[in-house]
Amino acid sequence: MELVKRYTDFSELTTPMLNEFVDKVVVHEADKSSGVREQRVDIFLNYIGQFEVSEEYDGLTDAERAEKKALEEKRASRHKYHREWAAKNKEKLRLQAEQEQQQSQTPAQELPEEKTA
Repeated sequence: MELVKRYTDFSELTTPMLNEFVDKVVVHEADKSSGVREQRVDIFLNYIGQFEVSEEYDGLTDAERAEKKALEEKRASRHKYHREWAAKNKEKLRLQAEQEQQQSQTPAQELPEEKTA
């Protein structure tokens, strides 16, 4: 209890304060499966145990949150455009590939040799 009383009113978080309160920090492997790098960090405090941060808290400012949302919308738009383009051009690309394959399999006709006098 003395520890808590000692640090009830502070203006700056110092290293010694952290050392007294934090038992351990567990950093998990990063995950990029969604296209965005995410990494879980568990903080264990002395006398309390694991410190849970609310799911609603993302640690971002309003400006950073707006920037993240704009980037996600841009990625979604690009992904949608690419899928539509691929679907529209799938048949065209297949026909081109068939023509190229036929041309590579067709033996080249030999040109008659010119006679020189």
